[in-house]
Amino acid sequence: MQRIAGVIAEYNPFHNGHAYHLARTKEVSGCAQIIVALSGSFVQRGEPAAFDKFQRARWALLHGADLVLELPTAFACASAERFARGGVALLAATGLISALAFGTEHANPALLQALAFPQLGEDEQRERLAFHLKRGLSYPAAYARAAGDLDEEAQKAHALPNNILAVEYLRACKLLAPAIEPIAIARTGADHDAPAMDGQAGFASASALREAAKQHAFSLLYSATPSDVAAGIEAACRAQSAPKNVDALSDAILYALRMRTRAQLAELPDVAEGLEATLYEKARSCTGYSDFLFAVKTKRYTHARLRRIAMHALLGVDKTFFARHPAPRYLRILGVKRSALPLLAKLAQSASLPVVTGYREYARLDAAAKEQFNLDLFAGELLAMASPTPEPAQNEFTRPLLIV
Repeated sequence: MQRIAGVIAEYNPFHNGHAYHLARTKEVSGCAQIIVALSGSFVQRGEPAAFDKFQRARWALLHGADLVLELPTAFACASAERFARGGVALLAATGLISALAFGTEHANPALLQALAFPQLGEDEQRERLAFHLKRGLSYPAAYARAAGDLDEEAQKAHALPNNILAVEYLRACKLLAPAIEPIAIARTGADHDAPAMDGQAGFASASALREAAKQHAFSLLYSATPSDVAAGIEAACRAQSAPKNVDALSDAILYALRMRTRAQLAELPDVAEGLEATLYEKARSCTGYSDFLFAVKTKRYTHARLRRIAMHALLGVDKTFFARHPAPRYLRILGVKRSALPLLAKLAQSASLPVVTGYREYARLDAAAKEQFNLDLFAGELLAMASPTPEPAQNEFTRPLLIV
């Protein structure tokens, strides 16, 4: 039986670095095929995805992926720990994955293992973490300090976005899927959130490409993404359907925050230690979402965490929802490569979760799975409102299965 690798991604948008990662995954892992768990309408940084999930799935299938599953919104727009556990659980539930490949700024197995599994007892680590949080450090910085006697290089390594996720992937694999081999692949090209083109020709960060799309700077897109991706982005931008932008949801976000009491704000995921009082006050004194974020930002709370809190308010997600949904409850197929269609039959036989390709399978889900799935559908309706020109909500089940 051929080995299959798993990748957890956003591709927001897909670029040359992602194509490199998929190709390198097959080389390093020895796997002939790749299944991608792809964030849907909202992403981990706490924003609506800039590009439609079906379009991003198509890009992945055209450039190295064989099957694309949707990572449910309940995990896609969440902390690094929940994001990683959701992605690993989803891929493990296929029953097909031999290896999990992920990008890191430092593909040093020993360093990543030291960060993921510090030689401390849980109680001691928890105490150290609380101490550094009280000193005003952000969670990533406080965790790095609490992890033990890390040298300066290790502390800096843990603060890098892809390394933070890499550490969580290692933990999730050990906890949920020890049979899956984790494989760290060093990033090439621009850093994760680099604002401009990297010195290496043909590479730019997704952040820079989203800004280029927003500014209609299409030359950067054509130099840093596959030509079909650049053409698709240009067409969507000229049609005013992309990039989706959180600023278009500013009034809706403030409404979602203002309609909640302090107690209800305290029940939003990631809200702790009295932050609800600040959220309550600033949601009323600020007249725009960007002003609100600036007003509530502190050293302790990263922008990403605050954005996720706001998105959870908008999506109607609270801590009890997260508690009801500790893991994905279905495998939704976004698309498959034509040459990989036999994977669908294998998936039907090996999957430990229901496989959903359309409404018929959705209708057979139990109540808990439907609740989780309905959040994905609602997220898609909100994403339509985030277009440069707002779009009507569409029934996703009217779309045929994407086969490329």
